Amino acid sequence: MEKYELGLNKKSFSLFYNGGEVWCEHLDSLYGEKELLKQKFKRDLIEISRPSTSSFLAVVLDDSEVDKEILEWIVDCIVMLKKPMRKVVFVGLDLKMKNYIKKKKADISFMMTCIDDLEKAKEWLIS
Repeated sequence: MEKYELGLNKKSFSLFYNGGEVWCEHLDSLYGEKELLKQKFKRDLIEISRPSTSSFLAVVLDDSEVDKEILEWIVDCIVMLKKPMRKVVFVGLDLKMKNYIKKKKADISFMMTCIDDLEKAKEWLIS
């Protein structure tokens, strides 16, 4: 079994947390498999765009190689959803990609940040 297969099989899901609901988008453990990451996210966008799905989104990217191109593509996909998002948090980015998010968030209509700990990320989304 290839090491990225575990990440490919991780399901993204809606989670009730501290009285709110968070969508946990698992794009982690895909290592350098950028096309697989894109395919998984495209499939999950169908669920994310539903009106009943939370507008609080945690994008988990631990152990996935994320460059500016991939991160920009993910953010653009979220921005282009017909459903308005309220808050988006990225978990597992390196310093360079965190700085990119800081610059990018000035151009979007929802709150966006980077937090390394998933529990703290969920708290930020619901607060």
